[in-house]
Amino acid sequence: FKNPLMACCGYGGPPYNYDAERTCLDSGYTVCEEGARFINWDGVHYSEAAAALVAARILTTHYSSPPLQFDFFCSDAIS
Repeated sequence: FKNPLMACCGYGGPPYNYDAERTCLDSGYTVCEEGARFINWDGVHYSEAAAALVAARILTTHYSSPPLQFDFFCSDAIS
């Protein structure tokens, strides 16, 4: 990821490109060219790439306590 604290879409430029008084819908905002290289989309939300990374890590079940198999909550039985 590039510039982990900087929003891809925002206002103000480095280091954060974020202004709580302005959104990406207001005039004057900037949008990065490569959103997949940013963790933060707009100063509030994860970028799609960051959300995919977080989801992939959670779905490994390595963070479950107690450890569970991925299909633990799935059932073959039809109700």
